[in-house]
Formats: sequence, structure tokens, C-alpha cells
Amino acid sequence: MKINLELLEELQEDAMLTLSKKELESILKYENDLLKKFEKVLSVDTNNVEELHYPFDILQTHLREDDKISVLPQSEILKNAPTIDGDFLTITKVVK
Repeated sequence: MKINLELLEELQEDAMLTLSKKELESILKYENDLLKKFEKVLSVDTNNVEELHYPFDILQTHLREDDKISVLPQSEILKNAPTIDGDFLTITKVVK
């Protein structure tokens, strides 16, 4: 696949850019050089190669053990609230 000047001009319009002919030719050269480099990668035979989502076989995790968390019972929390409605804290409305 080659990128040509017409394609770059179309993309320039889509991106709402105004580029000079010299800038377009510079981009064209850069993009075609990049495509040549990718042709080498794409030419590598990957048939019968298992795809890997994570390239390392490291199974260790260095996570800490969970600590026991102390939680106050709901009744204790509600006992400290200035006003309650059933199982809920009530507050003064602050938005009009």
C-alpha cells in the first residue's frame, strides 16, 4: 500500500487543515518510509504461532494480604446522627 498526494489532500480537508505543497510532500515521504519499515514486520511468517496477550510466564503476584476492616454497626452510626428517618440519615436541603 502506498500513500499518495491525493489521499493526503483528502485527509487534510477532513481534518480542516491547510498545508502547503511542501508540507504535504514532506508528510508523504515520511509516511511512505514508515510503510516500508512496516512491510518488514508484516512479512514475518506468524502461522502456527500461538498468540500471547502477555508475553511473560510470570505467575507471581506481590499483593499484600487483606487486613481485617473494622466497621461500625449501623445502629451506632444512626445513634450519633442529629436526625434520622428509619434507616437513613436526614440532612437539611441545600439546593433550591
